[in-house]
Amino acid sequence: MTSTAPYASTSLADLLPAVRYADPQLLAARLEDVRLPLGWWHATPLMEIERVIGAEALSHQVAQALRSLWPHVELGDVVPVLRLLGSPGVEPGKTVAQVAREAGPGVVDGDRVLAAVFGAILDRLHQRGVPREESEGACVRDAVSVIARWLPADAPAEVRAALAVLQGLEEQPEDEPVPQPVAVPVAVPEAVEAPSGEQPEYAELPAPREAFDDHEPAVEAEDPDVVDAPVPAATAAPALMAEPFAALTRLVGGWDERALVIAGQRMFADEPVKLQDLGERFSVSRERVRQLERAVADSLTQWMVADEDGRAFAGHLAAVAERLGTVGQVAEVHALHPDHARTVEAVGVPLGDVVARLLPGGTLVGTWIVQGDAAALRAVMQEDLLAACGDTPLAWDEAVALGQRYGVRREVLADWAADLGRFQVRDGRLLYWGRSLNDRAAVVLALHGKPMSMEDIHEQLADGSAINSMRNQIWTDERFLRVDRNLYGLRAWGGEEYLGIREMIAREIANAGGEAEVNVIAEALSARFDVSAASVRTNLGGPGFARTRRGWVRVADQPGEQDAPYVPRNDVAGTRRCFVGADGRWWYRVELTADHLRGSGFPVPAGWAAHIGGAPHRDPVPLRHEAGETSLAWRAQPTFGSVKPLLEHIGATAGDQVFLNVTDGHLSALRLPTPADGPGPDGGAARLTGWTAAVTPAEAVEVIARRIGMEPGQEGHALLERLAERGDKDIAELLERALSGAVPAF
Repeated sequence: MTSTAPYASTSLADLLPAVRYADPQLLAARLEDVRLPLGWWHATPLMEIERVIGAEALSHQVAQALRSLWPHVELGDVVPVLRLLGSPGVEPGKTVAQVAREAGPGVVDGDRVLAAVFGAILDRLHQRGVPREESEGACVRDAVSVIARWLPADAPAEVRAALAVLQGLEEQPEDEPVPQPVAVPVAVPEAVEAPSGEQPEYAELPAPREAFDDHEPAVEAEDPDVVDAPVPAATAAPALMAEPFAALTRLVGGWDERALVIAGQRMFADEPVKLQDLGERFSVSRERVRQLERAVADSLTQWMVADEDGRAFAGHLAAVAERLGTVGQVAEVHALHPDHARTVEAVGVPLGDVVARLLPGGTLVGTWIVQGDAAALRAVMQEDLLAACGDTPLAWDEAVALGQRYGVRREVLADWAADLGRFQVRDGRLLYWGRSLNDRAAVVLALHGKPMSMEDIHEQLADGSAINSMRNQIWTDERFLRVDRNLYGLRAWGGEEYLGIREMIAREIANAGGEAEVNVIAEALSARFDVSAASVRTNLGGPGFARTRRGWVRVADQPGEQDAPYVPRNDVAGTRRCFVGADGRWWYRVELTADHLRGSGFPVPAGWAAHIGGAPHRDPVPLRHEAGETSLAWRAQPTFGSVKPLLEHIGATAGDQVFLNVTDGHLSALRLPTPADGPGPDGGAARLTGWTAAVTPAEAVEVIARRIGMEPGQEGHALLERLAERGDKDIAELLERALSGAVPAF
């Protein structure tokens, strides 16, 4: 018999010569599979690979390698056979990146098309879909021949009986009708079946690498019986055993006390007892305990091979493993069979825990049961999920399809993705819930699909973070676009950026040719943004704009107009948290949070920003300090850049009060650590201005008044009024308590 697949021994390196010269580590990261031999892409026949992981998974792995390793190479160069065979809808002269980009905006779209191209090559190579010359009877005989040759000597009786039926069919002439199935009396355990129509589909269990080590792939690939064997139709999952609890109870009933203790407290325990502790309990060495443990494991294996109950229990384990697929949870095992919730009294462990630890090919990782190399599966799935939904939420059906490539079922995908790290399912989409506030805010916006207010974004985060911290990070992140006074979207969406009323006015004047009518500007901006026409007119009357004729304005550009210092509504003396020292320098108080220490930018008051040289919509003010540089930018509001290096330099921690000063472009910082003993209200009020010495209530009034620029000899009530005007509510409350406590009772 000759093979109908002339390229049965073709390896991936034959189709993609580039893999022979690529970086082995990069290749392994994308092509290595726990179910396949190491470096399989060099010589293992593709038919062997397909038999283990399937043509679809193989095509997807190759697509990922093409997209990530050779994006700028023409597809026909990296896959030369494509120029000979061709593929409908794909031009070999286009680069891999072009083909992926034309498929759609997402990474999944590109992978799907590239996988389809390679899948079509596999179909042509292996002549799938080409009419066979052999008759159906010949195919059946070939299939029976393969089964008979590979059937192990210790195969169960029911399997051999089934083979006998097939061999009987084989002896019938091709032109005679196939006889009805013959009933063969075989003793099999009763099964616990799932209700009809409710049995879920389960992914095929991955084959271990050892499957390739038991025979010679090249020899088997040349065997026409293997090539021509028809693919069996999909069958229902194997049945569960009717009474697994009784079977295992009969087994452990014959064990001695030491075997039971070892099984219950080491082999099937969540927290195994140390060998040394068991050795002391049994008065033997730890090595002897290890030998006893190995003997218990061997007896279990022998039972599942040689005993009728054991073979049925082994079939039960296989059925459970097939229902779980590549990834399952211990809780699922407990729910699969009523017996699994029962405790095996002799070992003190629920049967479900025993089953979970005996599953063939399974590795218990926490509450998860993973087939094969758990670490490798976690790493590659995390990489794929990040590529698919790291920036944009992924539709749930697409996420399910991605999970199924690895045998992860829909029912556990959400929990498994969350366990991989910071993946969540919201509103029917899988998303990556980043570590930083701005990352999570970007995801909320992408999920919502339209601009949102700061308050709405913060409400959707629902993670206990401070809205001010979130606002600061959004203001300094280029991914976000302010589209109205309090509406923010993603810059990738496009649209007009709202920069503040004054900048929008300047833009309107520029678009009108350098001069525009006041009423036209007011109506245009109030129609597009959440600003009133009156507010626009008020700003037009301020600095930065000049009247040209009645009702018309232009941007001030004459000497003395454009370069005039910006005058804020409140100067630095009227700005909260700003205090003057004995040398006349003004300091701004910052209460440190974790965001400051992580390097986030933060807003500062306009009065202090103007005092150090800032102005709206002008170039950022560069600032140098002892640990580096930063800057003050002023768009929607004045914002300081990161001062993390400076804070680390002075040893600041969260909760400290830090006073900042800028003199001649040099930024200085003074740290006030949290006092060990809380000061009284008078001392606490003075401390908030940077004064650390003890004071009486009267001295506190004098110190605070001097710190905010008032003349000496102020009365307490006048100082309280001034503090209220500045917005220093925290100082005013402490000072009021101190003064009220100093008033005589009579």
